[in-house]
This record gives sequence, structure tokens and C-alpha cells, in this order.
Amino acid sequence: MTDKIPSFKEEIDAIHVPVDKLDAIIVKTVQESIPKRKKSLRNKLVYSVSAAVVAFGLLIGSATVSPVMATIVSQIPIIGSIFSTSGEHGLERVSELGLTQAVGQSKTVNGITITIDEVFYDGTRVTVGYSQESEEPLDIYYVIPSFDVEGKRMVTGTVVREVTPTFWTNVISIEPYRMVLPKRFDLGMSFEGKNGEEWHFSTPVEEQSGVQQVAINHSQRTDGVDLFVENIKIGRTGFLLRYEVASEKYHDVLTFVEFRIVDSLGNELAMSGGGKENGYERGRVYGTRLFDSVDEHDKELTIIPYISIPKQGEWQSIDSEGNRTDIDVSQYEGIDIKFDSFTVNLP
Repeated sequence: MTDKIPSFKEEIDAIHVPVDKLDAIIVKTVQESIPKRKKSLRNKLVYSVSAAVVAFGLLIGSATVSPVMATIVSQIPIIGSIFSTSGEHGLERVSELGLTQAVGQSKTVNGITITIDEVFYDGTRVTVGYSQESEEPLDIYYVIPSFDVEGKRMVTGTVVREVTPTFWTNVISIEPYRMVLPKRFDLGMSFEGKNGEEWHFSTPVEEQSGVQQVAINHSQRTDGVDLFVENIKIGRTGFLLRYEVASEKYHDVLTFVEFRIVDSLGNELAMSGGGKENGYERGRVYGTRLFDSVDEHDKELTIIPYISIPKQGEWQSIDSEGNRTDIDVSQYEGIDIKFDSFTVNLP
């Protein structure tokens, strides 16, 4: 967003509010509509609601006057709506159907507010939508999130969306690796700021019904590389493909195994954000790939495995303990490893 667009907070602060007149109107309205009696909790509630309604009217009114405000206000999510603007078909669909779990937990540290908006778990991954608001514009990497299930840290992929320079929304996919998540569990969520700030949250998560697991058990060998595709798990937001690849000849190229998925109409399904993770052991890679949701009427998928070796650049493999090993990809220049495609019937 360019610096020509003022921040949301600055626009709100610039709105002139006749406080004295506003208070008088609220008090007069309440006094006329409620019989004379001692002040009670109900009175206080009416005052609060009236003030909130007027404030909301001022916000909407300013939005109709200022095109900038109208644009900004339209982008500010309410609780349970971050998924609806994620740009990912599966998440937008479950949001429209009202299947997500609204959380609404919020904490402020050093002028930075983190709000956990909503969570969804369909058996393929756990997805969290949250927002970050600050008094001053922050670098996108100022706050680093981490998540854990039963004390085990989860690998995440993230998609950040800037609403204003001081307000961000974030969609994070948490994908278990070599770990079968239980039907119900407590999800731990922690955030750490560059200046030592910390935000901690926890919320119970429950798997949505309707998840299907399809056993594939497909294996093939080509040019000294063994590929085994174990199964796919189909959820409302996408499907997870689990595989294993091994080779005594080409240790390092195993991390470059990828998959294309094509439906029965010839449409290629996109890999969802954060859907790539490898567990590396010498000569063997266990991996998962997360793809976009499958149309409910589709009965067949074509899986196309391939190896895409980069032409240049610095590359590293990462084992299950997080240790990094440099890969010299130049030694594999000219190697052409081809796998056979295969089809999978869906229930």
C-alpha cells in the first residue's frame, strides 16, 4: 500500500466528533425512553450500546464520504472472516458455509495487538487465521509465529495480507509430518517480537467430519530411484498426498521430487500455500504435499511425479532434526529422471 493512503487510525483520529453534544443526545434519548428510577446496570448497558451505535454510525458515515475510508473499512475482517479473503478456494468455501471455528482471542504487548480470529481442521491440516495491529508500521518479519500440538512444534506455511501499513491479516497452514493428529487436541500458538515481546494463546481444536483417506500404495522404480505413494487424505480445504522416495545413486536430488495433480476434466490442481515439507534421511525422503480442494463430483485424479533439479543457486537439504547440508546441484546437470503417471479413483 502506498504512502499516499493514510493509515486507518489516522483517518479515524481526523474525524471531528462533537463529544458534548453527542453525550447530551444520548442522555436525553435514554431519559425520555426509560422511566425515572435509580441508575442500574441496565442504564449503564443502554448508555454503552447507544455510544457504540453512534460510533459505528460515524465510522460508516465517514466511509461514505471518503473513498479511501470506504476501501479500508471494506477490507477490515470481522471475527470468523479472514479465511473468506484468503484467496484459497477451499478456505473461502468453508468460511461461506460457516464451518470454521471462531476464536476471537486477543492480546496487546508493547502497542502490538495479535488477535486469533478463526481455526479450521479437516484432517489434512490445521489452518489458523489471525490479525496483527500496531501503533506504528512494522516489518513483515517483526513478529514470528510458532505452533505446537501436544508439545511438538509444527511446520507452517503462511500467507500474509496487508490491509493498512499498521494492520495485517495472516493465514497459516499447520501440517503434521510423521504425526497423526488426534480428533481433538489443544493447539498452542506463540508469537515472538524482535524486541522480545511475547504473545501466547491456546485453543481446543476438533476435526471436522467428512474426511476421507484413500489408500494408494503405488510404487515404481526409474533410473535407480524408488518412489512410493502411500495414500491421500481428502478434506474440505484440500487433500494431502503422502509419499516416500529413496535412492542409493542420487541422494540429494530426492528433495526435488514434485507432483502435478490433474482432475478428470484436465484441470491442474494448485499446491496450497505451505503444502511442501520433507523429512530427510540419507538416501531416503519422506514427504507430504498439500493441494487445493477436489471437486465433489470428480471421481478420478491423475498423479504425475517428476524431479525438477534447479539449474543454479545455493540449495540445502534439511533433516528431521533441522540440520542443514549444502547441495551441489551442478553434479546432476543433464540428468533426466522420468516417472510414470498414474490414476487414482476417488470414493
